[in-house]
Amino acid sequence: MTPDATLDLSLMEGLRTGLATFLGLPFQLEPGQAKGVVIGAPFDGGVIHRPGARLGPWALRSASLGLGRQALPLRLQGAAEPAEAWEASTWVDGGNAPTRPFDTTEALMAVESTIAMWAATGARTLMLGGDHLMTLGALRAQARLHGPLGLLHVDAHPDAADGTVWGTPHHHGTWLRTALEEGLVDPARTVQLGLRAPRHDDGELAFLRDRGVRSWTPWDLRDPHLAAQLRGDLARVGQGPAYVSVDLDALDPAEAPAVAEPVPAGLSSTELLPLLRAVHHWPEPWVGADLMELAPTLPGAETTARLAAHLALHLLG
Repeated sequence: MTPDATLDLSLMEGLRTGLATFLGLPFQLEPGQAKGVVIGAPFDGGVIHRPGARLGPWALRSASLGLGRQALPLRLQGAAEPAEAWEASTWVDGGNAPTRPFDTTEALMAVESTIAMWAATGARTLMLGGDHLMTLGALRAQARLHGPLGLLHVDAHPDAADGTVWGTPHHHGTWLRTALEEGLVDPARTVQLGLRAPRHDDGELAFLRDRGVRSWTPWDLRDPHLAAQLRGDLARVGQGPAYVSVDLDALDPAEAPAVAEPVPAGLSSTELLPLLRAVHHWPEPWVGADLMELAPTLPGAETTARLAAHLALHLLG
């Protein structure tokens, strides 16, 4: 039986039993020979304003069913894109990290241990969120194995806040500061794309600038005079083990409204897809990635989930 036939049977079985796995991939809870795994992080205890992301993994898996498993090249004419070694037959869906909705520390530990269990076997991990704080757990697991990581962070917010909200210092706006302070990511290989959210002060940006993190607004990204600099920044992230984290609020709310913190004037999907495809030029594939903050309880959930599934597919190749 060919790998494609096996995958078709897996998708049919998932539809028959009601078990919706991402892209119809085989369901597997224990690490084995898989080269990649999709893990859900159903937690939104780190969200400040609009909850609902705990249901994101289920919505994203459902939205992925029926998609093809190979993303079409962005250009069919002219220069060809490099071939990417995404083989769906070597990936599985590992279910969800065993998070509970009431304990942030426990949820981070659950994500960290789940990602670490798979990463230890050499599997790449694609995490479906969940709120963005859960990225900290995944980074802890991957950095313990690989050392400080390059980080491509796509977001409307810097996520480097320093301060307690509702009695906790850890929420979806603090994870990057913590990751830098813990040495999980290499600031010289950390690049942020899409920042535009209003701030209470300039402390976050000053912190990131002082550490050497490169940050880009949508207007920076659209400036043709900065194109060479952007290519250099994206390439530098991948000069070693790297992680890709996408907050769906990087997109304009007209395309992705069902997120915790929508911000006007965001990136279009037409702009974001080529940026994500740039990771396939890196010398080695990313070791981990995630798509965060899909909140399917909010208006526009189906549109947002479908777009998120396409973004994941382009990340894979």
